Amino acid sequence: MIPLKSAVSITIETFPGWAEEVARQLELTVLERESGADYHQWLVNFEGSRLFLCFQHYADCAWLEALSAGDEGVAVWLTGQWNQG
Repeated sequence: MIPLKSAVSITIETFPGWAEEVARQLELTVLERESGADYHQWLVNFEGSRLFLCFQHYADCAWLEALSAGDEGVAVWLTGQWNQG
């Protein structure tokens, strides 16, 4: 897991707005949104690759997670694109 960088502090409350911006800039299509008391997990699509855009309160971290081993490179590449910006 490689954390997604953020210029602002991400919290359980601010994640949705921040994640919408991540999705817009990386051209991700949000398919599903799930959340709980201490996490957010959004299923996203990027050119046929399915990934989770995740945030965990206790880890104080957001990241992209591939659903399959074949999409791990896509998650790493997208994370690099975001972290460079």
